[in-house]
Amino acid sequence: MAKLINMEAQTMSSKFAVERLASGKRVKFVVEPSTDEIVDLVERFGFVAIESMRAEGTIKEVAKDGWDVTGHLSAKVTQRCVITGDPVLEVVDFAIEERYVRHTETDSDVEVELDGAEPLVDGSIDLGEMVAQSLGVAVTPWPKSAAASEHLVVEDVIDEHPFAGLAALKKPE
Repeated sequence: MAKLINMEAQTMSSKFAVERLASGKRVKFVVEPSTDEIVDLVERFGFVAIESMRAEGTIKEVAKDGWDVTGHLSAKVTQRCVITGDPVLEVVDFAIEERYVRHTETDSDVEVELDGAEPLVDGSIDLGEMVAQSLGVAVTPWPKSAAASEHLVVEDVIDEHPFAGLAALKKPE
């Protein structure tokens, strides 16, 4: 079994240099955004608020130039209902499963696509960006409040579009 190393709590600006990870070892991480980082995330994703947010997991080398990040993201996020505009609280419970690979430049004409793998950036895993993107994927894309109607009502559509005047000129008199 691989030895587990604990890192101190990280913030959204944290990056993990994979060279720090000795072969056969796993590193446990925790990411908790600061108050300013919460404000940035609310603005980035157009949320009303984020009451709490925490991600934890492990980083493990799984192959030469390949690392897996597994863990869990939990958060309380408030968004606006897409119909009424009312605030909608959502409890996020999301499994994190990412694979990172070292991008190598070769003179070969053969390109290999690694589906589902993220590239290292300057030899590091950007933990903060991974957590932010996980949050963006985990929340309900079109939140709906309990007060929102189950059915959409389509009103009469006025036929005014940019070419309506041209259409009127084409009509025979």
